[in-house]
Amino acid sequence: MNSVPVSAPPLAPPHKVALTVKSQAESTVATSRGGGLIEKMRAQCAQIERLQCRGVIFSAKLCVSAASAFDFCDDEVFMLRLLIFGWTVQLAAIAAAGEFAAPRQVDERRAAQVGLRKIVGRHLRLYTDLPPSDAVDSLPAVFDAAVPLWAEYFQVDVGQLRNWRMQGYLIQERAKFAALGLLPKEKPDFATGFSNGNELWLMEQPSDYFRRHLLLHEGTHGFMYTELGDTGAGWYMEGMAELFGTHRWQQGKLDLRVMPSSRQEVPMWGRIKLVREAYRAGTPLDLPQVISLKKRRAFSTSEYAWAWALCQFLDSHPRWQKKFRQLTKHVNEQNFNQRFRHDFQAEWPELLTEWQAFVATLDYGYDAHRMAMQHLPVSPVTDETLTAGKSSVTIAADRGWQSTGWLFEAGQEFRVTAEGRYQIAIGLNADGGPWPCEPGGVTLEYHAGHPLGMLLGAWRSLASNRFSKPITVGLTAKLKPPEDAVLYLRVNDSPARLSDNRGSLDVSIRRITD
Repeated sequence: MNSVPVSAPPLAPPHKVALTVKSQAESTVATSRGGGLIEKMRAQCAQIERLQCRGVIFSAKLCVSAASAFDFCDDEVFMLRLLIFGWTVQLAAIAAAGEFAAPRQVDERRAAQVGLRKIVGRHLRLYTDLPPSDAVDSLPAVFDAAVPLWAEYFQVDVGQLRNWRMQGYLIQERAKFAALGLLPKEKPDFATGFSNGNELWLMEQPSDYFRRHLLLHEGTHGFMYTELGDTGAGWYMEGMAELFGTHRWQQGKLDLRVMPSSRQEVPMWGRIKLVREAYRAGTPLDLPQVISLKKRRAFSTSEYAWAWALCQFLDSHPRWQKKFRQLTKHVNEQNFNQRFRHDFQAEWPELLTEWQAFVATLDYGYDAHRMAMQHLPVSPVTDETLTAGKSSVTIAADRGWQSTGWLFEAGQEFRVTAEGRYQIAIGLNADGGPWPCEPGGVTLEYHAGHPLGMLLGAWRSLASNRFSKPITVGLTAKLKPPEDAVLYLRVNDSPARLSDNRGSLDVSIRRITD
């Protein structure tokens, strides 16, 4: 399946540019008394340039050049007036014409002649050559339901969106729209989806779900561009569009940013499948590789999958969700990735490790809260710690990877022993009751190549933050780390089925000296 939604980055919305420039100009006026006007103006231009509004950038730089020519003049008030006058004239032109071109006018008579019809909602006017059907005709209602959800997440006052509207084109036969001049001039040969400001285009899809997904994906781009002014780095732009594209639409109610419970729930989407295939092939993207994805070109389907995975991981993580959602305030910053690294600097080593664990276990229905790794303060395993009551830990059966806090020295052998009984599932027994389990697991059912419920381990290198593939522990095992590393443990189960597990097991270690 070729699914490559492409979105051209428009410029900042005029009303937001106007407010920002007004604020910058007032700041210049307030602080320029006493000299240094030219330097202040240049600094303001640098800040305004982040808005990517061509007219304002040109006007501001023109005013700086003009003011520089009058640098011999001591009348700073005159130069300030020149600066503000230039901005005001340009903003008036922008307000009149709009940096975003208004949606093109559709000749309704000619559209009907070639087989196009119009479906209208409060926030979406949709033209299509598809015949009437509940799935197609409900698309404006889906879009309308998304608007307050976008507003809430991106912290936009829903009241200012009363008159916000996009115009869309759902296309089965491209030639019909080309004949009426309704294809995007920037990319008339777009593959699957395209958005530019307040217009979006969708090619018809083989599933009702993916048709809605594509509409919400492109609608997210349109909302972010028109209401926030930009979309951040490439991974964030496409990852957020994919995140808001994953949805449930049932009986007129829309849920966004959902973790699909099964492949059947999201036909033709395939993002989880792509990530899992890359992991099995030994070619997963590490976190720095994902955030390096650029937005000045079309993403591959695989890159969409990785961008979605990172946004899904961070947006649903119980420790990092709040900080991740603050990034919506910084989408206009040119150095968005530097902002991301700065904001997560304190947790960066853990973030790198948890990303690897997430990619290795990603599956439909992934329970982000229960799968979040549990970390402990680390101390080396020495004879003193082994005799000081620090040689045992308790591992919960309903959680993902849990740190033992034991830092093992490379090359030394240890014996790990586990004991205890816990519940691994409900409904797998013939009587439909809970399934009791011990650390050796239940061999009647397997998950990821190991008996269900078996105790697994993994090494986390503190030097490289590399997180190893799972190793079998079971009731007892000899462990010999390849490098200095912390031992993490978990009960083997699907990341979607941890909620029905109960109980815990005790794990102890001793050094092997023979």
